[in-house]
Amino acid sequence: AGRHGPGLRGPCRADEREPVSFLVRAPFSAHVLPLAEVPDPVFASGVVGDGRALLPEADVTCVTVHSPIDGVVTKLKSHAAIITSTRGLSILIHLGIDTVGLRGRGFAPLVEEGDIVDAGTPLIHWDLGPARGTGLSPCVPVIVVTPPGQPVSPEFDEALHTVGILDPLFSLPDVD
Repeated sequence: AGRHGPGLRGPCRADEREPVSFLVRAPFSAHVLPLAEVPDPVFASGVVGDGRALLPEADVTCVTVHSPIDGVVTKLKSHAAIITSTRGLSILIHLGIDTVGLRGRGFAPLVEEGDIVDAGTPLIHWDLGPARGTGLSPCVPVIVVTPPGQPVSPEFDEALHTVGILDPLFSLPDVD
């Protein structure tokens, strides 16, 4: 195995033969909206990045938000998380519109910044009561923040406008 041991030959590049797109999954079951329908001009304009928005069903009172990709929790607030893949793609999940004003009420983070997560790892448990009770939109933008300006391609059934938990939501070209 040589004097440096068996594991020091560098990473295996088995991924070179895979398709060159990166799949982002739905963090929970919901209606899918285009970003233009998000009731916040910053998200709706696409200035933050491209993606889709998820709207929990009206009768849903609690949502467990799961990681949409494999990666690292690079930013975590009570109402938002950014997950970054090993290839440098970062996905923002922002729970509700103007929910920062709730100061954490209704949100229970289940991970910490720096945690390594798989697609499907629970990130935040969200009780929608405080947001709805104060008239805030429970709309959840799921956005590609890195690389900036990267358009996405829908991967869900656009005729249905709904996704189940961890269903394909959108894809984007993989970065090299």
